[in-house]
Amino acid sequence: MKFKNIVIVLLILALAIPATSFARERNFKNEGELTIWNNEFGGSLNLGNAGYNLKSNFKGDGDFGKKTVPGFGWTHNIGKLSDVYVHYNKIENSGRLRAVGTGTVSFNGTNYTVVGGVATINMDLKMDIFDILGAREIARGENGYLDFVYGFKIMKCSFEAVDAANVNNRASYNVTLPLPNFGVRGVYHLSKDWNAYGQFSGFSLNRSNKGGTLKYLDFGVEYKIKKQTSQNVDWSVMLGYKDEYVKGNDDNNSIVIEHKGPQFKIVGRF
Repeated sequence: MKFKNIVIVLLILALAIPATSFARERNFKNEGELTIWNNEFGGSLNLGNAGYNLKSNFKGDGDFGKKTVPGFGWTHNIGKLSDVYVHYNKIENSGRLRAVGTGTVSFNGTNYTVVGGVATINMDLKMDIFDILGAREIARGENGYLDFVYGFKIMKCSFEAVDAANVNNRASYNVTLPLPNFGVRGVYHLSKDWNAYGQFSGFSLNRSNKGGTLKYLDFGVEYKIKKQTSQNVDWSVMLGYKDEYVKGNDDNNSIVIEHKGPQFKIVGRF
């Protein structure tokens, strides 16, 4: 997460730099958002539990292309200092993956054809991602504010692995991960119609060779394109960058999944 320092600096500026008086968007009860995320897929598989014998890198050993995925979010203010946020998006990655193992290459009890020490696998990954977050304002300056965020990122993951040399050799693996998510988010008022925003959050817990790590980064700029239409809606557009990193460990099985890239948002407040 090499961009986290940008967010830290942004949040410090939001509280430390004098500016004109900043009014938080608390006169709106609800906020809906449509997100468009162009992301690249990376990570790795290092599997050594019973029924598994496979090592590979999604980016270095695969041909997974970039994906553009929509998402939908909703924020509901529950007071002057607090709100609740939910978001959903679905990501599907498909590609051909080169994998190695110790003698054989196995995935969930299925052995794959090995040629020259390498198995070629057609891999499909599907992820349904739900965010449920609460937020509480912990500091405010003349030009911005800082929130503490807390909640869960729920990931429903499905792997489908088919032998490229023999389609009868196939296996699947499904898992749902409820990952705690804690961090900070902030807004910095740049000018009348421009804001900068950022969020850095995550969680890590490892015990007895089992556990997981979540790192989440979302930052960018917001431009208010129209205020208070006849339907009493404030419209804004946002352009930024999002990075989502997940690592899971289960004894000798380790999986890393990362999606990152630019993100565009359309936001309506009412």
